[in-house]
Amino acid sequence: MIQRIQSIYLVLALVGLALLFMFPTATFDLVNPQTNTIEATASLDLIEQPTTYDQTGIIPTFVGQSSTLLLIIVIVVAVGVLASIFMFKNRMLQMRIVAFMLVLTLAYIAIMFLSTIDGCVADMQASWPIWTVTVHYGVGTFAPVVVVVLLFLAQQAIKKDELKVRAADRLR
Repeated sequence: MIQRIQSIYLVLALVGLALLFMFPTATFDLVNPQTNTIEATASLDLIEQPTTYDQTGIIPTFVGQSSTLLLIIVIVVAVGVLASIFMFKNRMLQMRIVAFMLVLTLAYIAIMFLSTIDGCVADMQASWPIWTVTVHYGVGTFAPVVVVVLLFLAQQAIKKDELKVRAADRLR
């Protein structure tokens, strides 16, 4: 049922996945070492954003990259979590789906850190070799970690429910 604790964990995991669409994963500042000023910034988003300028119109903000693979993983995880909320009658299938979404979210985190963020930094340093690149991690970096914790808690709650039902069946 929807009022079970695992459903609350799964809904909160969906909120965490929605945050990935609203906030950048990381922002990168290109700093000129001679003047120690920010020449440009870039952001890593799931969905590409247009180039914007700051209030002075001098510092452009570019979209660093938007990884299609990361977008697909987030959509699959969101659909899987949403589907698992309504599978409360088949707890074993619900547990398997949540476990698979947990593995996919861990893969998302690994790809995000090992490939995408490092790739953005390497691309920017290759394009502007005399400038330094600083990385600022955003909400999109920490939200998947929270989603992993929530999916783990949901998995444990589903398991606890299944054990209660099996114990009740033995008493009949």
